[in-house]
Amino acid sequence: MAERLSISLNEESSKIIQKYLPKYKGSKADLIRRALLCLDKCEEIQKTVDFETIEAYIDYLGKMEHVIVDISHWKVIFNEIGEGSNKVWEQVYKIGEEHRKEYYDKGIRNIRKVLEHVEKTNWYKLSVDSEDCYTLILTVTEAGKFVYNFFLGFFKNYPRKVEISDEGKKIRIRVI
Repeated sequence: MAERLSISLNEESSKIIQKYLPKYKGSKADLIRRALLCLDKCEEIQKTVDFETIEAYIDYLGKMEHVIVDISHWKVIFNEIGEGSNKVWEQVYKIGEEHRKEYYDKGIRNIRKVLEHVEKTNWYKLSVDSEDCYTLILTVTEAGKFVYNFFLGFFKNYPRKVEISDEGKKIRIRVI
């Protein structure tokens, strides 16, 4: 059974409708119905993943610059690498430096925000010990050297001095 509804829109909502009417080639009512279905889907998704995480996933995956790797695969890769060569860790370090530049360009500059954004990759679970002290609890212990070297590179030329220590299953990051 259809329900008739009459609404008043503020200027912002009206502009959004005008923006999307040509794209979806229907009536305003069709567009509102579509928007409601989209809202419902978003609400369902956000029951398991918050909106900020969804945005991070889109940021990571949308440009095809990152891949999704099962934790079991991640563990196998680092078991195979073992200690790895200096060349491997130098490359991871340099990648960290490049990511700092990318994050800076995206406006992600605060250390906590950086760590929260990278946490979305599931490399670690972030524990905020204080405003200037963070513990990264590794998802896969074998990836410790990777995460450590990545952040060494990332924070190399950071505006604030950052101390990083590898404690086996945890990496501690302290702002000095």
